[in-house]
Amino acid sequence: MRKFWHGFSLAVLGTVVSAHTALAQVFPVDTASTTTISNVKADIVAWGVVFIGVALTIYAYKRVKSLVH
Repeated sequence: MRKFWHGFSLAVLGTVVSAHTALAQVFPVDTASTTTISNVKADIVAWGVVFIGVALTIYAYKRVKSLVH
């Protein structure tokens, strides 16, 4: 279980680091833009789905790897 959390944390860190420039596009800081609370909620839900997908992918990969070996 500890290896899972270690791999998961590394995957999340890698995703955040690689998506650093994309975050500026997801959460614009432009004063002319009209960001509503519904847009922010949609962005948070979208990122949550992405992180859950990454976690499930890592879990499935390790599970299949253990079944093959």
